[in-house]
Formats: sequence, C-alpha cells, structure tokens
Amino acid sequence: MVKQFIFTIIALTMVVVMSFGQTIQGQVIDGTSKEPLIGATVSTLNTSAGTITDAVGRFVLKTGDKTLIVSHLGYITDTIRSPYPGIVELASSNISLEEIRIVASSAIDRKTPVAFSRLQPKEISENYGSRELPEILNITPAVYATKRGGGIGDSRINIRGFDQRNVAVLVNGIPVNDMENGWVYWSNWAGLGDAISEVQVQRGLGASKLAINSIGGTINLITKSTEAKKSSFFQADATDYGRLKVLGGYNSGRMADNSAFSLVLSTTQGNGYVNGTDINAFSYFLSYSKEIGDSHKIVFTGIGAPQQHGQRDRMLTRDEVNQFGNKYNKDLGLLDGQELNQRTNYYHKPQFALNHYWDISPKSSLKTSAYFSFGHGGGSGPLGEFAPVDGNGLINWNSLRDDNVQNGSSLGILRNSVNNHTWVGILTTYDTKLTSNLELKAGLDARKYKGEHFREVRNLLGGNQWTESFRYSVDGIAGRDQERVVDNNSSSYWNVFSVTPFDNRIAYDNDGKVSYIGGFSQLEYTSPDDKLTAFLTGTVSTTGNTRVDRYNYVNEDDQTSETVDIFGYNVKAGANYNISSKHNVFVNAGRYSRAPFFSFVFQNYQNVVANNLLNEKVNALEVGYGFKGESISLKGNAYITRWFDKTLLSGRIPAADGGTTRALVAGIGALHKGVELEFNSKPVSKMELGGILSIGDWEWKGDVEYEIRSDIDQSIVRGFAYTDGLKVGNAPQTQLGAKIRYQLTPSIDIGSQYVYNGRLYADYNPASYRSLESKAQPHQLDSFGLWDVRAGIKVGGKSYFQVQVYNLLNFQGFVEGVNNSNGTDVRYGFPSWGRNANFSFRTTF
Repeated sequence: MVKQFIFTIIALTMVVVMSFGQTIQGQVIDGTSKEPLIGATVSTLNTSAGTITDAVGRFVLKTGDKTLIVSHLGYITDTIRSPYPGIVELASSNISLEEIRIVASSAIDRKTPVAFSRLQPKEISENYGSRELPEILNITPAVYATKRGGGIGDSRINIRGFDQRNVAVLVNGIPVNDMENGWVYWSNWAGLGDAISEVQVQRGLGASKLAINSIGGTINLITKSTEAKKSSFFQADATDYGRLKVLGGYNSGRMADNSAFSLVLSTTQGNGYVNGTDINAFSYFLSYSKEIGDSHKIVFTGIGAPQQHGQRDRMLTRDEVNQFGNKYNKDLGLLDGQELNQRTNYYHKPQFALNHYWDISPKSSLKTSAYFSFGHGGGSGPLGEFAPVDGNGLINWNSLRDDNVQNGSSLGILRNSVNNHTWVGILTTYDTKLTSNLELKAGLDARKYKGEHFREVRNLLGGNQWTESFRYSVDGIAGRDQERVVDNNSSSYWNVFSVTPFDNRIAYDNDGKVSYIGGFSQLEYTSPDDKLTAFLTGTVSTTGNTRVDRYNYVNEDDQTSETVDIFGYNVKAGANYNISSKHNVFVNAGRYSRAPFFSFVFQNYQNVVANNLLNEKVNALEVGYGFKGESISLKGNAYITRWFDKTLLSGRIPAADGGTTRALVAGIGALHKGVELEFNSKPVSKMELGGILSIGDWEWKGDVEYEIRSDIDQSIVRGFAYTDGLKVGNAPQTQLGAKIRYQLTPSIDIGSQYVYNGRLYADYNPASYRSLESKAQPHQLDSFGLWDVRAGIKVGGKSYFQVQVYNLLNFQGFVEGVNNSNGTDVRYGFPSWGRNANFSFRTTF
C-alpha cells in the first residue's frame, strides 16, 4: 500500500511538472554577423507552444517539450534539443552571404561606427508588395522616397536632404549610379526587389571603402545569391487598379559537387495607378555558386529587367489636380479613340557579375568581382509642332495627325531619346590580419563606361518623313536638310544590340566616355576584449572624361574632345566603444574631394571644356549612441555635413546670338545637420513596435559669382547666384514614424506603419536667384502623413496570403513640387497616390 501511494505521488508530480513545463530562455542571432534576429519563430516539435524573439533576439518559452524548432525567413531552420544553448546561431540560407556582405562593406551593430538601418528578409517580404523598391526604406530615419510621376520604376530617393545623385547605390557591393550624372534609374532594376535578401541603409559617408557618391548615404542591396536548401516558390500579386505580377523561383540547394543555382523569373502587366502609365515588364535573376576545394568559391549572378511603361513626365498645377484629379496625366491623349502617351520609357539593362572568393590562408583572403553591363533603350517625347489639348485635358493627336497627313512631311512627331551604354568593371579586395587585433583591407576599383546618346523617330504621326536641318550629313556636306523615318530598331528593348544607324538619327548624336580607377586601403582595429573597434580608410582615384560629338562637328578629327582627367580622394575614420553589454557610443569623420560629374565637364552640349571646374569637397562628422535592453533596442545620432564647391547649372540665360545658354556655377556650398533616432521593441510576446525620428536643418551657403562664356565670340559675362541661407528643398526636414506588427494567432499577423513628413520645401535651382531682389525662401508644402496597413495569413504551413493597403487615409496632396518665383506657392508638383491596395499569394514547395 505504501509503495503504491509513493508511486502515485511520483506519477502525479511528473504529470504536474509536464503540465507546467520548464521555462526556456535564449537568444537567436545571425550566425555570421552575430546580430540579433528580431521576429524569429521559436516553437516546439510536439506541442503547440511557441513565441517570437524580441527586439534584441531574445525569447522566453514555457514548455515540457525537449525539442525546439527555431526558424526565420532567409535562414536555415534549426532543431534544438535539450540541454538548450543560451544562444542559437542561425545560418543564412543564402550561400556566400557573408562574402557579399564583406565586399559591400555591410555595417555590423555595436562594431561599425556609422549610422545605419537594416531591413531583414521578413520585413522586405511583408512590406514590399506593389510599392517601388526605394519606398520600403521610408520607415528609416532621414529617408524620403516618392513615386515622382507615378510610372513604374520612376521613383527617386533622398537621404539627409541629398538627392540620389549623392546617394551611393550598391548591388552586391557593385556601384550602379550612372557614371555620367550619378542618377539611379530604378526602372532598370525593376526585378531586383524579387531577388533581394537584405537591404542596409548607411546614412552619411558610411563604411564603404570605395570612392562613391555617399555624401547623403549608401544603400546596400544584397541579392539572395543561391540557397543552401532545395526549394521552389510561386507568387502572384494583384492591385486594385489593374496591375498583375506573377513570379516564380527555383533553388537547387547544395548539390553533390558543392554547387548550387537559383533562378527567379517574373512578369508584370496591366495598368498603372496614374492614367496612361501601363506596364509591360519582365525580369530574370540567375545565380550559380560552386565551392572548389576548401579555399575557393565562385559565384555568378545575372539580372535584367526588360520593360516598357508609360510615364507622367510633366508636373501638375493645383488647378489641374482640382479639376482632373490626382491621376491626371498631361502627357496622355487620344488617337482615333485609342490612348497614346507621348512619354514612354523602355529599357533593358542586363548586368552579369563573376565573383571569386579565395581564402589564401587562415589570416588572408582575396575577393574579386568582375562585372559587365550593357543597357539599351530610352524615353519618348514630342518634337516639332505640339498637338492641341481638348477640354478634358487630353492631347488631341488626331489634329496633329491630320496636319501631318496634309503636309506630307511631319510637322510634329514623337521621338525617342536613346541612352545606350556599356559598362565593365572590376572590384578586388585583399584582406589580411596583421596581428590578432589589426586587420588590413586594400584593393582596386576600376570601371570603364561608354554612353551613347541620340534621338530617333518613334512615330511620324501620319506624315511620311521628318525633315531636319543638320549641321552635317553622311556625305560631309554641312547645313543640309535631311529626311528621317522610323527605324526598325526604334523602341526595341529586348534586343540590346539593335542600334539605329548614324544616318537615321536626329537632334543630337554623341557619346560620353568615362573611365575611373581608384585604389583604397583600410585599417581596422579590434581590442582584445571586443569593446573598441576603430577604422581608418583612404582612397585615391582619377576620373577620365571624353566626349564624342557626331552631330555638331563636320570633320571627324574634331568630333572627339580632349580627355579631361580629374583627381579625387577621400579619407574616413571612426571608432565604436561598447561601454557595456547594453550601451555603446561611436564617432566617425571624413573628407571627400569628388570629381564633378561628366555632365558638368563639357559646356552647352559641345566639346568645350568648362574653364571653372572644381572638385566638390565634403567634410562630415557624426556621433552616435546605441542601447540594447531586454525588450528594446535604440539608436540615436547627430551629424553635420559641410559641402563646398558644389557644381550646378544655372537656369536659361539669354545668349549673345539671341538664343539661350546655361552657365556652370561652381563654388556654392551647403550645410546639412540634424539628429536621428530609431528604436525597435517587443513590449509583449506577440507584438513588435518600432519608430523613427529625424530632425534636419539643411541650407545652402554662400553667394557665388559665375561667368557665362559665349559660344559665338567667347566673350564672358559675369553673374551672381544668391543662395546663402536658402532652405534645401525636395525632402522633409522633419520626420516622425511608427510601425507595429502583431501576431494575432500562430497563422494570422497584422502590421501597420505611419510616417509624418513636415518642413518639406519645394524644389528649385538655387543658381536661378540672380539678384538679391529675387531671392526668397522656397514655399513650404503642407505637412502630411502616410498610413499603410497590412494583414497576412498562413495557409497549410507553406502558403501565405497577404493584403496591403497603402495611404489608408487617402491623402492626395503634393509630395513634391517646384517652387514659384517668389516662394508663395508651388508652380506645379506631383500629388500622392490615393488609397490603393495590393493582394498577394505565395506558396513554397
């Protein structure tokens, strides 16, 4: 009886223990960067217990199960058995991710002394939807991205008040800013969002070793490369305004010969939100990796996005928005009852990269990327006589067509402005540990670019030819009328090798050639206790600029300009100190001397070298603080960036020959300073909460004298640009944002984000203020906030359905505008899209 009683007590005790289970605590981190993984799922194998990690990757779970399943999007799921480790390191499912991060100079929390934000795979997957790729960064401090006219891929982005000419964009560490003007054409990378594994925004000069356009910041876009586990997926997205996107992908997983490949294909078809901005686009992404022995790994990637889409190039006045609505497009008209948009963009820019990673020894490695890109395409617009506009605000193409038919030779046409290019480069980095605490990185960045620019006839609009008085002809006779027709290669965006012949080009025909070579080195110090990290980086470079003009110069010997070589350099240094396991501080400073863009080197679209070229200089200083607590992480920083000798073009100025010209204005300065704050927290087990704050003070500095040199008699007229104290426009100087994600059930999650934008000044050319009397602060647009919401549900464990609603409050005011002459209002601008929605379904198998 006693034995039975004791046995019963023991059994009951075990039942009670098993019922209540044990409390398990731990932290989930990235296996390579050692950064905490927010929102990782920790669940049991045999019970329904589960939780997600907090703002610092920690979790608490009460269970009697001895086996845990730890998973996170973009990482290999791990099975953990008792006894449980305190820290769970998840390996990325993306093969070669760490090597790519190194090439891209990705920042590491509590180590790299720069201000940065990182979007993890889950955040990208849940928030990308039908938005433009830059727009997913709007929930990071001091970042402002808009859709501009609203055509697919026509977006732009500003960081700390600097436009994207001064923001470096890297794809797997390879610079992609246009080598002639620094711009980023996001439509060329329309398929990139489908293959992104990670996005990191480094504000300010950043951690990159390269001499790149990172005055405002650096955007690191890291693709998925190849996946370690075999898988496939299918996804379909549909918007409420009629755009459909279908994509699929296959990952071979690691094969027996230590190789793997991934393929992602997509197509996007249908209507745009703005009238006339229909889309016909495709994209492809291919990655192949192979490990060769223990020391070598090669990774090949190829990406391209052949596309054609309608644009809205011309901004709207307030009256036009009030009369026709925010979807109105002044570039749209009707021809025989069918829509015809005079602004259509078409382009195909394949980029291929071969990466070689060599572990020379336990202390040294060599990482090399050789890449090749060739772009083909352009954009259309009117030329010659303009068609009238009817009472509905639509272009009456029938009227111009009838005039062309009657005249024979077209009075007005649609033309293409073509911008073909070839771009080759190599980026190599040697890394060696000099001591256990000191590391040296040194390398070479070399690029060679040729851009071919001309116009061609796109649509004769009923006429039989286009006649133009050229300055040259194919038989060498100058000033003779030439007849041009539509070429078979016109508007071809699939065939990147199809080019309109010289004798069928119009308006202009020139090449821009840019060659760049730079050497860089970086010393990194890490203290034995890992509390202090510091770096010193230096780069020297030379940029060669050559212009070839086949239109303005009759003799072939005169068509090629002299080559203008410009020297540049940058120096950066910074340090991070971990005060404790929760607190850290950092500081960085740097100086840039950047060569002016190609478009400033030659004056008035001829082979005349500007006589007042100055390198643009930038001094920057940044200090920051970080905190990581039990349920919250916080980053704060202050910065000051001083820009000297900024180069601008003046507005149109009357010329001696009765026409107009534009002057190169060199020597203008700007001062950007501000504070930024970002936090992420997990106040309860199922909720993730975050927010941003950015307050800037950005002004132009200095009144500058410039000179106008006549193309006719080389006479010089002097002028002034009164810019001192003018507020920088085109980006909000106050931002406040919040985001939340809540796991309603194990299968259903909801999310929301809101960003308020204030002190947004209209855009303008500061060089256009040519007298003190005309000087006025730009107009301040109305403050506004955009609220986006989403909800998702898992279906059957491998499928996910999601709905996203953007601009829930239906704000339709101007999100960017151009200043009028006295600063009392905007002359015209682009309004926000109204409320719109995207529905998506994704399944893996």
